[in-house]
Amino acid sequence: MLCHGFSPLFFLMQARSHLIFGIGATWLMHRTGWAASVHAWPLTLVGALLPDIDHPKSMLGRRLAPVSFAISSVFGHRGMTHSLLPPMLFVAACIYGWGHVPPWALALCAGYLSHLLADWLTPSGVPLCWPLRTRFRSPLYVTTGSSAEWCVAAALAFAMWRWW
Repeated sequence: MLCHGFSPLFFLMQARSHLIFGIGATWLMHRTGWAASVHAWPLTLVGALLPDIDHPKSMLGRRLAPVSFAISSVFGHRGMTHSLLPPMLFVAACIYGWGHVPPWALALCAGYLSHLLADWLTPSGVPLCWPLRTRFRSPLYVTTGSSAEWCVAAALAFAMWRWW
């Protein structure tokens, strides 16, 4: 525990917020014509939770505990999985294997990137250029669990509803 009873998880964006950002990514893909596949919604939501596989107490980490513990022990939390490296390698593998990026892979990457955007809004930031240790964060950040986090998520949800 850190001082004043806050645990290290205090600075982590909550899974619900990541799912809202994932829905926002799917909505944006749909509005721009990129998400023609019926698989876009669930895959974007999986992608929105995927970077936190490096934390054993995350939503995916609890369900895939052996994988989560292995990744956490090698890279720690907000290390490699919170960088641009995994989606770039995934896109490169798709292009190498199929000659293009299929819509389902695009949906997964959009969710992944939405997670990085959400964590960029927190005080801890994200190491986008991992293995470099530089962390990037928004100049106006929100603290997890605060009313600001809920306001950002609610504003995003309202914007999607309004412009749908």
